[in-house]
Amino acid sequence: MKNKLFLIVIACCMALTFTTCIFAQDSSKWGLPKGAKMRLGKGEIKEIVYSPDGTKLAVASTIGVWIYDVQTGAELNFFTGHTDDVYSVSFSADGSTLASGIADEAIRIWNTKTGKSIRTLSGHTSWVRSVAFSPDGSIIASGSSDGTVVLSLFRHKTPLL
Repeated sequence: MKNKLFLIVIACCMALTFTTCIFAQDSSKWGLPKGAKMRLGKGEIKEIVYSPDGTKLAVASTIGVWIYDVQTGAELNFFTGHTDDVYSVSFSADGSTLASGIADEAIRIWNTKTGKSIRTLSGHTSWVRSVAFSPDGSIIASGSSDGTVVLSLFRHKTPLL
């Protein structure tokens, strides 16, 4: 009898665990909190940034990076290829490039129009928690849980490093 009860409890725990994960992916259909206009992103949201012209939002999460139209809330792009949680995103000054800082110790550089990965930068030994372009777009600064800041040269949309 104790074994049967134990198995029932384990089965219930497993069912709750998997059900929660399934519903989390579909949370955009749930009711919005009072005052909210829309629900963006999927997974655990790590950071949200506006594009320089204010027309788009980049949403970094445990699943990837989404680009949304600010006015309509429409999903414009989803950047795939990350191997771990995305903690930080940053647009270049002209909005044509996006950098994403990842828990796998890398920075991925993306073309925002095509959604294609341009390059992956490395150099950290722990999670990349923050990325930022310099105002002229020539340098990408990244900060990591390893306590370092790495500066990577970046010119004419083609990384040098």
